[in-house]
Order: sequence, then structure tokens, then C-alpha cells
Amino acid sequence: MAGPAAAQDASDVRGTITIEVTGSHIKRTDKEGPLPVQTITREEINRAGWTTAAELMSHVAANFNGFNDQLSIGQADVPGLAAANLRGIGPQYTLVLLNGRRIANYAFGAFSVDLSAIPFGAIERVEILRDGASSIYGADAIAGVVNFILRKDYRGVEISGQVATPQNPGGEQYQTTVTAGFGDLAKDRYNAFINVDWQKNLAIRATDREFSKTGYRPDQGLAAVSTGGTFPGGIQLFDGDSFGGSLYPSAASGCQPPLSLPIPRGGTTTCVFDSRATVDLVPPSETISVLAHGTLQIAQDHQLFAEYSYARRDLDLRIAPTPVSRFSSPDLTPIRYPAGGPFYPTEFAAQNGLSGDLDVVFRAVELGQRIDQVRTEAQRLLVGAEGRFGDWDYNTAYDHSLSESRDTLAHGYISTSRIASAMQTGLINPFGASGEEGRALLAATQPAPDSRNAKSTLDQADFRVSSRFGELPGGPVGFAAGVEARKEKLDDRPTGLQATGDVQSDPFQIAPQSASRRAEAIYAEANLPLLASVEAQLSARYDHYNDFGGTTNPKIALRWQPVRSVLLRGGWGTGFHAPTLTDLHTAQTPSFTEPLDDPIRCPVTDSEQDCFVSYPTLQGGNPNLKPERSTQYTLGAVWEPASGTSASIQYWHIKIRDAIAPLDPFQIFDNFDALGPGNVVRGPVDPRFPDLPGPITLVNSYEINIGTLETAGFDFDLRTRLPVTPIGRFSVRFDGTYLTKSEQNLNGLPAESSLGRFGILGPVPRWRHYVALDWERGPWNATLAQTFQSGYTDFAPLPDDSERRVGSYSVWDLQGRYTGVRNLTVTLGVRNLFDRDPPFTNQPLTQQAGFDPTYADPRGRTYYARLSYAFK
Repeated sequence: MAGPAAAQDASDVRGTITIEVTGSHIKRTDKEGPLPVQTITREEINRAGWTTAAELMSHVAANFNGFNDQLSIGQADVPGLAAANLRGIGPQYTLVLLNGRRIANYAFGAFSVDLSAIPFGAIERVEILRDGASSIYGADAIAGVVNFILRKDYRGVEISGQVATPQNPGGEQYQTTVTAGFGDLAKDRYNAFINVDWQKNLAIRATDREFSKTGYRPDQGLAAVSTGGTFPGGIQLFDGDSFGGSLYPSAASGCQPPLSLPIPRGGTTTCVFDSRATVDLVPPSETISVLAHGTLQIAQDHQLFAEYSYARRDLDLRIAPTPVSRFSSPDLTPIRYPAGGPFYPTEFAAQNGLSGDLDVVFRAVELGQRIDQVRTEAQRLLVGAEGRFGDWDYNTAYDHSLSESRDTLAHGYISTSRIASAMQTGLINPFGASGEEGRALLAATQPAPDSRNAKSTLDQADFRVSSRFGELPGGPVGFAAGVEARKEKLDDRPTGLQATGDVQSDPFQIAPQSASRRAEAIYAEANLPLLASVEAQLSARYDHYNDFGGTTNPKIALRWQPVRSVLLRGGWGTGFHAPTLTDLHTAQTPSFTEPLDDPIRCPVTDSEQDCFVSYPTLQGGNPNLKPERSTQYTLGAVWEPASGTSASIQYWHIKIRDAIAPLDPFQIFDNFDALGPGNVVRGPVDPRFPDLPGPITLVNSYEINIGTLETAGFDFDLRTRLPVTPIGRFSVRFDGTYLTKSEQNLNGLPAESSLGRFGILGPVPRWRHYVALDWERGPWNATLAQTFQSGYTDFAPLPDDSERRVGSYSVWDLQGRYTGVRNLTVTLGVRNLFDRDPPFTNQPLTQQAGFDPTYADPRGRTYYARLSYAFK
């Protein structure tokens, strides 16, 4: 997977074949430039059996902790997003391009391109610039650039279909791709083609896999259960406005396993809900994408081109049934069961000194799962021209791209006002099964399907030129320059419950937002062949934002080839990342934390008021954010000892100042002395504990300039094609990344390392690699590949406070291909050949429990078959 990126072949004025490499607009004769670029070809994609851009990126060693379908479950702010994350520092720092140009960010969140918008069946190759802060494409490419290059000249018809079936229940996948093109640029002076790709994935439920069937494993430090409502339900105790815990009539009989579980609390037993056992691990989805491209040769050295792409994606995101209580209401509206109701727990209430209407807490399991139906649509129209005037190459284009997303609360959500009123009838039983009338009343508390609609648009015009002129000791000077202007716009319009906040549990009120930004840029670069063996690349980019002013960011890279087989290179540059529109303009809205202990009150009171509590929190944007700035450098070597064999090593280092992120509640509570006073709001002092501060009433968790992020490591690449043997020809591809630093310096705290640990950005394994062994013999081909990630220290310690280790994750894939029938390719393969389960982790941050969906795939051993036929 390590190799040069050839974005476009051309001939210079002397007739020499030149190529344009991602990271530079200057065409060159050398395949290896001063900057490290990784290429993944269409052939390699087919050999691996990957079917989506997100799946491809998950096997790139430099990419981890990205967004995927699994992570969308329960993500109220950005449901449906699939995103790349080079260096694991955040998707917002990875610039994703389509044919070298930007596309609109995903409508929800608007901080990253949705990989599902990439027409995967039309990909020719993928080029990854692993040197950050590109002064060519944008100074916001702090972690690097992923450039998806699509087919642009195709003739004939090609049809392929693939079916994949896991050995364990659920997760079947289906795909069909059709490509058709006509016209020869050399003879007919035009070419046009269309590509259509359809995919469908079925769901996997938590209970379909042994490792994820429960979120309660206290022996392993995992207690990802809900204290905000279970079924059968309970009674919440209040002394005025002071919460005194909950009582469950079913606790004496052990609650009601397997979903309602008993746990000790304050010398008694309370009931919690195993919500992770009721979710999907992988959501069902359906995707269709279309790409149409046309090229017209209007003269020998001039072409016009146009391209249109469309992608639509539907997902059903299923999470636990709705919790119902005062604390599930954004305005703390009490949900009361009336005295005298047919299900009133008279004896239990008397035993506990209770009378009158009861504040209840329960889980609406009779409605089933909450279901969000997410539809995303992405479109892009590009028109442009390219060619040559004399010694100058030019390329210019205008493109309009948009991302539209709709999140519909389709089933299982409850209106707070409706449930409060319906409970007063006494016919809904929070303590057990309701009768027919009660179930009908409960169903009626669901509003009509209610949608949040968002739209992100990008309009951009650009013009660039390049040439070679003059002479230095090493050859002619290369020069390129360009200008671009773009406008970004975001509209996010919730309706119904999501606009008013009249909904039990998350999402609470989502504030509408409308914002836009203009940016203009000018850039230039020069390749200076100082000697026959020494080349310098100098570039600089000036960006001007209408809301943050101007910024200039340079880039310097050197390439030295002391002998034919060895190349040394290095680079240095700076970056600038303006806060996203959502970072700045999203209103701060209420939500709840994961269950936490008040570090001051809990050790003393040991009460439900202070221990293992989901506290109210504010999330959202911050108009006072400062832009992020970065410095990065690389240093490496490439060795080609023989034809067909190359190896490289590259050291890289990135430092980001004024990094933007929400302050996670876990960080606040883990560093309470430093971060608690400024981010935790408390109520009045409790008379029962006059020496303690009042109970926590709010935790601030909105976007801030959180401090400094710093990461560094080595990339390793190997590619070799061995001589032919009697049993065929073998080749090896290897891509590995070893981290030496992953450090955060949060405001007011000493630097903290996440290296080999579950850190603030998720798990940070020290080592990741992908290696593939290819075999060819006549019409027979095969590939054996391994994807490996090293283990790390888990999110939470074991009950004895010792560190818990998450095991390494090694997955082997095997594929065989036969091409002995003309124009037909038959492929059979097995993913996860040895049926390796994801390593257990006690992280509680995702809806899935028992594993980390950003780190491992829950499908297990999966068999697939693909047929491809080409009509030439």
C-alpha cells in the first residue's frame, strides 16, 4: 500500500512523461517526491474485498478512531457520519478531497466529510498525504490529506455483484455495481461514463454476540447501565427540591433480570437497566450512489470536463426504550402516578412512609426500542477546463456540493407533556405490565414522526497554473500557483419535539442554527533542483476568513538522493484551523452525563443523590473560541535495493495549540480539584450534611479551547514483488504505524499521555499495521492479509484499582480469484478467517458494550463471493 501517487500523467514540453503527485501541483518525472504519499489502487481494493470508503480507511495504519456506522448508534448530534481520522487526533484535522478538490462537510456537525458520500464503485485509487498542514490544499489539513481519485475515462460495460454472510447471526451485506462508458478521447474527442453502486447491510443486535450481550460486568470494571429508569419501575424521593434517591418495589425480589438488574447502593439494593443489551451493534443501512463524468477534447491541448455525483444513504439507529422520569425531562417536569390508581403500590408505599401521588421512574419497554431513521443525501456538480498554453499547464473549475441530512424520531420516543398527562389516568403501570387501555395510552404519548433537517453547502471556484523554466544545477525549476474562493453555509432546522425539547431523555432541545463563512486563498510553490541529487520544495498559502482574518502558512521540504537506491527527505510546516460553524454557533442545550460519583459528597453520603448519578450537563458551541494553530515536521528515508522492492521509514510530529474540544465530564471528575470549580454548578447546602457543599446540579461540557495536543510516531512501508517461482509469483505489501507520543496538556493541568491507553480521544494503540501477501499463477490469484492493533490500558481499572489491559486485535482475511473465463472474474473470500472476537473493554462511552466500535468489528468470520463481468 506504500507507493507513489500519480494523480495525472502528462508530457512536458520536451516530451518526457511527467506525473502530478498529491501534495504538489507541479508535475514531475520522479515517482518519489519530497513528501510521503501512500497509494491504494483499485486492484488492491478488489483484493481486499472492501466495499465502502470507511472500511478501506479502517485498514490504513495511520487512520484510527474514525466515525463509522456502529458509532452512529446513540449519537444524537452527528448520526450517520462516517469519517476518516488520520493520526487519531480528530476527523476535523483530516482534509478529504475528491479528485483533488474539497466537497461539502456532513450536514450534522459540519466538521468532516462523510465518507459515505464518496462513490466507492468509481474509485480509481486513493492517495494519502501523510504530511500534515498542506499549503497546497488547505492549511487546515493538520493531520494530512485523503484524496479519492475517480475514474475519468472509461469505455465498455462492467457489472459486479457481491454477497457477504457472517457465520454468526445478522450483518449480511449485498452490493451491486454497474459502470458503462463510451467514446475515445483520441479518436472521438469525447468520453462519457456513468457508475451506479448499490449496497445494503443488515443489522446485528447486541444479543447476537456473546461479548456484547450485557453492559454489566462489575468483575471487569464495566457498569454501563442506566440509573435513570428500569422496568419494573420505582419511586423517586424528594425533600423539597432535594433528591433523596429511588425505591424499587421489585428490588426485594431481585428486580427483573435480564434487563432489570439488582446492584448494592447505600446498604440496600436498587435496580438498574441493562440498556446496552437492547441496542444494535451494527445498524441496518442502504446506500445508492451515482457518478456521471464527461470529457470533451475541444482542441489538442484543451479539455472541458463535467462531473455529477449523487449518494443517498438510509440508516435505522436503534437504542434502548425511553426512560421516563422527572430527570428525563429537560425542565424537570415531574412524572407522577396518582394516589388511588389501580396499580398504586399501597403496601410498599406504606412501608416506606409514602402517600399521595408518587414521582415515578421507569423504562417504557412496552413501546420497544427507540428508532431514529437517518437519511443523508450528497450531491456534487463540477464543471471545468484544463490544458496548456505554451509552457504553462492550467486547470480551473467551479463546483457546487451539498450534504443534506434528516433525522426522524420514528418510534419509541415520548412527549414529556403527553406522558405527564397520561400518567394521571392511572392506567399506565410503571411498576409492571399495563392493561390494554394503558398500553394504548402509552403508545399515544409518541408524537408523529418528527424530523431534524440539516443542509451543508460548499461553493468553490479555483484556478491554478504550473510550468517548468530556467535551469539550476539539478535541472529546470518547477513552479505552480493558484487562487481559490469558497463559501460554506450550514442550516440545521429541528422541528417538533427536537425543536421544543418536549421529549423524554436525549435528544433534548436541539437549537436551530444558520451560519455561513467565506474564505479566499492564494498559494504558490516551487521545486528547486539545487543539485542532481538535491531538491527543495518551497510553498506558502495565504487564507483569509471573513470571521477570523488572514493567516499565512509556509511549507519547506527537502529531498536528497545520495545514491540511486536511497532517498532521504524531510519537511516542516505550519497549520491553521478555524473553529467550525457548529463549534461557534451551536446553541448550548441540556443533556446528561454517564453515571458518575461526586468525588466530594459520595464518599461521605454514599447516596443515590451523589453516587453513580447521571448529572444534567450543557453541550454545544462557544462563540468565543480561538482558531487552532499547528506545527508539524517529518523526516524519513526510502530504500529501493532492487527493482520491484522498496522500503521506507518516516518520522512525523504534530503539535496543535488552542485545540478545540468539549471538556468531557469524565475529565472533569478525574481532575476535580483543578477542573471542577469552574465547570460544576452546585445547589444549596444539604442540611443533613452541613459540612459538605451542595449536590451537583449541572456540569458544563461545551466546546472550549482545551489546551495543547501533541502526537508523533513512525510510519513503515514495504512493497516487494518477488521473482517467478514454479508455484507462481508472490508479492508483499506492508503498512505500519508506531506511535511514540500522544499527549494532551489540558488547561491548568500537567501534560497527560494517552499513549497505549484509553485517552480523551479514545483508545490509542502504540502499533497498527496492515500486511498482505499476494499470489499469482496464471488465471489463479489469492491474497492473505492481516490487520493488527496492539493492546492498551482500558478505560476503567478493575475493582481492586489495578489497571486492566485490552488485548491486541489481529484479524486475518483470505481471498481467492479466478480469471480463466474471458471478461469474468470470480472471487471467494473470508474476512476474519479465525473468527476473532473483539477484545473486551470496559469503556462506557458508546451504546455498544463489551467492545469498542472504533477499534474492532463485531461481525466475526464472514464469507463473501463476488462476480464481475466486463463487456469490452
